[in-house]
Amino acid sequence: MYYVDEKGKVLDIQTPLTEALNAVIEDYFDMLSKMTAEQRLNYFKYEQFVEPLRYTQGIDNTTYVVRTHFNQNADKTILKKIEKIVENDSI
Repeated sequence: MYYVDEKGKVLDIQTPLTEALNAVIEDYFDMLSKMTAEQRLNYFKYEQFVEPLRYTQGIDNTTYVVRTHFNQNADKTILKKIEKIVENDSI
């Protein structure tokens, strides 16, 4: 797998991490390709989070609540963050 950075430099980023990510992506697209258009629409409706993610876990006598939020004004998308992780992993 090759990645071209913003300066035009070609990086070979074939690592165990990129291989694993590629396998997950291929499996995901294989799953979607077997669905009808209506099934895909229903799947995506189900996968969308209407409310912020929330996780509650009780340990001993304490209940922990973890909430997530996404900065709508962030300068990097999750895709850019993943690309950076993969790029750093290959160096």
